[in-house]
Amino acid sequence: MKKATIIRMLSCMLLICTIGLSQQVNLSSQQPGVVDLTLVTALHPLMSLYDFNRMSFVNVEFGLDAKSLHEERQKLLEQGKVNQDDLEKELAVINNEYSALKQKQFMLMNDLQKAADARQKEELRKTTEETNRLISELWQKRNLINFRLANPDLMLPEQTATMLNRIEREIQETVDKVAEEGGFNLILNAAIPNNGKRNMQRSFEILTDKNLSHAETDLYYAFLANTRESAQQKKDREHAAGMQKEANGAATWLEQSRQPAVQEQLPINPHPLVLRGGIDITTEVVKRLLKRYKCDDEVIERLEKLLNKRNPRN
Repeated sequence: MKKATIIRMLSCMLLICTIGLSQQVNLSSQQPGVVDLTLVTALHPLMSLYDFNRMSFVNVEFGLDAKSLHEERQKLLEQGKVNQDDLEKELAVINNEYSALKQKQFMLMNDLQKAADARQKEELRKTTEETNRLISELWQKRNLINFRLANPDLMLPEQTATMLNRIEREIQETVDKVAEEGGFNLILNAAIPNNGKRNMQRSFEILTDKNLSHAETDLYYAFLANTRESAQQKKDREHAAGMQKEANGAATWLEQSRQPAVQEQLPINPHPLVLRGGIDITTEVVKRLLKRYKCDDEVIERLEKLLNKRNPRN
């Protein structure tokens, strides 16, 4: 065989191998990124203030140690007792106005059914609409006062909605940043789909059928707060909670947060479910969020190891 022919054959084989390798690299780089938004939401530092039983945030500054948190919460409860009489008087006035408007609404509906004149009907209809609007306003005011009476240590529903929007926005910003740096043009969510019901108007109601024994703020403060517990605080907390000394707060929280009862209460929107494939960026997103809030490096390292161990994608 001529030397030129051999060179051409080798060149063709090299070209084919190069094309094949290039396609393989391209296929690899085209894998989608995958993130567990339920887990990321549960581990967002601000969620350390979220009361899952009452579906609102504790109205204290973020980053307090466990002792200071309880002290500030106690102050809010004491202030609630001081405000109780004024709120109850205001509630009594609203209840009387509400009852009067409901009576008026009933009479207007009867008059509207009996009215024969078109002009009279139109006037009654407008009066009824205005009455319904006032009833709705009083209903919301009454619920808000009832919420404040029952939960003096929590943020108001509108504040909680603002906080949840902030958490979702920061998570999305972090996901976008990690995706951009990783060269991903597609990110899928691997979390269990959530029903996405975020009815802030009903957040004043206390849940009684899904109380979560472990989903409390102390577990967060065992590993997420950006201030360290003293040895005595840790000892007191372990004694109060009946925890063994070797108990791992992060592990306990992660275990609890994976249960459907907890996930149903995480205030996140519904997303698709990824069953297979993709390069997982969950750990990196969690790390970025914790660093954003200046959480302790030791905490971040512990969580990173825990997440990598629990996540088979990593």
